[in-house]
Amino acid sequence: MDLGAAVDRLYGLPREGFTAERDKIAKAEPKIRDQVRKLRKPTVAAWQANQLARKHPRDVAALVDLGRRLRAAQETLNGPELRELSRRRIEVLDKLVGFVEDASPGLRDLLERSYTDPAASDDLMAGRVVTAPEGGGWGFDPATPFSPAPRDTARETKHDEERRRALEEAFRAAEAADAEAQRALEAAEDRLRSAAEEVDQLQAALVDARAVREDAEQAVREARREAQQRAKELRAAERKP
Repeated sequence: MDLGAAVDRLYGLPREGFTAERDKIAKAEPKIRDQVRKLRKPTVAAWQANQLARKHPRDVAALVDLGRRLRAAQETLNGPELRELSRRRIEVLDKLVGFVEDASPGLRDLLERSYTDPAASDDLMAGRVVTAPEGGGWGFDPATPFSPAPRDTARETKHDEERRRALEEAFRAAEAADAEAQRALEAAEDRLRSAAEEVDQLQAALVDARAVREDAEQAVREARREAQQRAKELRAAERKP
C-alpha cells in the first residue's frame, strides 16, 4: 500500500476507527510508517465533509467551481455577479449540509472555508480534509497581499482608491473573524466530545450500579423467603408432641 492509498482509506473510514487503522497500517507498511503516523484524526466536521466528497462528488465539485468563480468576481469587484454567486452559494451549501444526518455545527463553515481556498479545495474534492483551513471564507488568504484586478491608475480617482482600501480592510477583518470563530468552534467541539464521553461513562456506571442493586434486591428477597420457610418449619416442629 502506498501513502496515497493509505490516506484515502483512513479518511474514508468511520471516524472512531481512524486511530486503530492508522496504527495497523503503520505496523504493516514500514516504508510509509513515519508518514502514516503523522496523519491526524479528522474533526467531526472534517469527517462529515470527507463523506460528502465520497457520496456526493458532483455537488462538492459544484461548490468548488463556485469558489473559483467567486474569486474571479471578487478580483474584478463585479457586484452583480458576486450577488448571484452568493445566492447560489447558499443554495449549494444548504443542499450539502442537508445530506448529513446530525451535521456538525462546524460543517457549513468548514465547507465554505475549503471551497474558497484553492489548496483546501483539492483536499475537499479528494475527501482528505482534517480540519477547517485557517484562511478561506471569501477566497483571500490573510498571509498573502490583497490583489485586485489590474487597473488604470491614471484614471483611478481618490474615491476609487479609498473604496479599494476599505474593501481590503473589510475582507481581512472578515478573514480574521472567521479564523477566530473556527478556532472557538473546534475548541467547543472538543469540549462537547469530552462531555459526551463522560456522560457515556456515567451512564455505563449507572447501568452497572442498577444491575448490582437488582442482584442485591433479589438476594434479599431470597433470604427473606428462606427465613420465612425456616420460621415456618420451626413453628411446625414446636407444635409436635
